Amino acid sequence: MKVKVRGIYTTALTKILTENGFELANPSKIINERFNITENKEPADTLVYDKEDLNGITISGTYAEKIVELLNKNFFDISVRKNETGMIYCGKIKRIETKYKKIWMDLGNGEEGILSLQNYWGFLRDGEKVLVQVKNSIRGLKILSTQLRIFGENMILIKDGFTKVSDYISSKKERDRLRKLSSSVKLEGWGVLWKSLAEGKSDEELISELNSLVAQESEIKESFGQMTDPGVVKEGLKVYFVDFGSMAKQALDQIRKNVITTVVGHHFLKAGGYTILTDFAESLDGIDNDIVKRKINKVLQNEGPQPGQRYRIIHKKPGTKDVVFNGIIKEVGDSITVKRLLHSGGRLDGIGGSIDEGDYAITTFKPGSWKTTHKYFNKDGYPKGVYININTPIEVYPSFARNIDLEVDVVEKDDKREIVDVEKLEMVRSAGIIKSELADKALQIANEILKGESDER
Repeated sequence: MKVKVRGIYTTALTKILTENGFELANPSKIINERFNITENKEPADTLVYDKEDLNGITISGTYAEKIVELLNKNFFDISVRKNETGMIYCGKIKRIETKYKKIWMDLGNGEEGILSLQNYWGFLRDGEKVLVQVKNSIRGLKILSTQLRIFGENMILIKDGFTKVSDYISSKKERDRLRKLSSSVKLEGWGVLWKSLAEGKSDEELISELNSLVAQESEIKESFGQMTDPGVVKEGLKVYFVDFGSMAKQALDQIRKNVITTVVGHHFLKAGGYTILTDFAESLDGIDNDIVKRKINKVLQNEGPQPGQRYRIIHKKPGTKDVVFNGIIKEVGDSITVKRLLHSGGRLDGIGGSIDEGDYAITTFKPGSWKTTHKYFNKDGYPKGVYININTPIEVYPSFARNIDLEVDVVEKDDKREIVDVEKLEMVRSAGIIKSELADKALQIANEILKGESDER
């Protein structure tokens, strides 16, 4: 099990992985030094790297699922989203919406997808077979394309696409080698996206895989031709996106501390974009950790949050896209209060009733709190209800706050409270997106709030 790890969580994850039977492939020079690893140029079969927002990691490759199991074992407040893209279907046209330029496709087993009318050049008639591939998914609805991509371990072939090398391969020599390999094989209209796992693999292995993937086009078309009912022609690529809550980041700090000097809040700071500040603090030898912590906090406080400042609140929704609230900070103390103007025409979350012109929300939260409270008002300041969001302990940065939403909420209207969206919590629990213990914690807090026992949490 050879894994390549890159990003702000590398040291802590390296310790966990190597203690659980994984070998590091192509480790960086600094990781070699920290773990006294013999330089290993062998290629990886699994890749771990930062998510774009730095709040977690992306895992792909042969042993991705095993790494996810390991993370679930070691950390409490994490959220895991599995993205399975690139599945190829024999679809059948179900209905055509000319006005919206959409074709609704029956994919079998009760599944549906949408194919853009602009990108389809076949017969437009109900029941017509179409070879389609999933290129994206929006709230469970599959977005389809007729431009095929064939996924390999080290590369992705893209029909009528361009050749490109992953940005995670930094060596110019290696990038040039991979481009030359693309030219050496008769790709017949295919472009190649070289994945970072290709780094260090032999020419022979990569060329063999290229030829194998090209040959799959004929197999796919043959299978499609034999199918009379809609269904899966070929499985796609599985990628896991893992978000770390604040408790997980603290646990990662402790693991890293056993390897190298680590300031309090190391991963919290780096996940907020404060890498230079963190690296500088950790370069200071012989300074008391409490002093360093106070100095860092002073720097952050000088940047914000401050009254009058625009501020973002990021709820990371398990298994789907983030929900982001924007507003103006009204007060900063033990709690932070943000005023948000609401867009008229929608519905008030959990409360019911329409959002009218001039309605606004007063959102309040404490650093480290398991709840975020939204109080809704009309334009004259008359209260319309309260929505209490249950989340992982909220992380507060100078320009934004972030947490993992735990789906279940408490609403208050006409002086009555009730718990809502329990079914959403159970859905993410049963899907393995969050741990069962974390779901139990969310329900516990919701019940405490319901009984008035958790207002100061």
